[in-house]
Amino acid sequence: MLACLRAALCGVLLLGAAALLLPLTAHAQDPNGGLNLQNPYAKPNTLGSTGSRLNEEITPRNEDYARALSLMQDGRYDDAIITLNKLVAMNPIDYDALNQLGYCYQKLGQPGKAMGYYKKVLGPKPDHPGANENVGELFLEMKNLEGAEERLTVLQNTCNNCAEYNSLKAKIDSYKAQQG
Repeated sequence: MLACLRAALCGVLLLGAAALLLPLTAHAQDPNGGLNLQNPYAKPNTLGSTGSRLNEEITPRNEDYARALSLMQDGRYDDAIITLNKLVAMNPIDYDALNQLGYCYQKLGQPGKAMGYYKKVLGPKPDHPGANENVGELFLEMKNLEGAEERLTVLQNTCNNCAEYNSLKAKIDSYKAQQG
């Protein structure tokens, strides 16, 4: 009786494992599983090897990200952190969510934790405009003008005259004016 029960349980486990592996074989020919690794929010590649389309549909990721940004605008950083952590749990390389987590902690007065998240972005993506802007602002809060100006130089070389560059430049100019 016990042997039959063990055999049945093993059979169920094997079938379950096979069912879990089955979806993996659908993209066996594509080492990226149909994903556009340059844009993790793009729809899986349905155009063959010629390219991929940006997902223009509202996705749960986009809804959650928009919700987090809205919470941040309302100053509800703790609630935004919960939503952003959910996004990072689904996609650990969601650099925009990681950047916003850093910003939330920065606004909550936790510069060390904020910098930890910014490093998670800037390590693999040193040209990320939002993270460079936020790190520059954090440096200004820490009275590190040189560090802020280094971030501004990165932004100038990456996206001269973009919103992030202009914002950080204005904050640096204001900081300098206040310092006399």
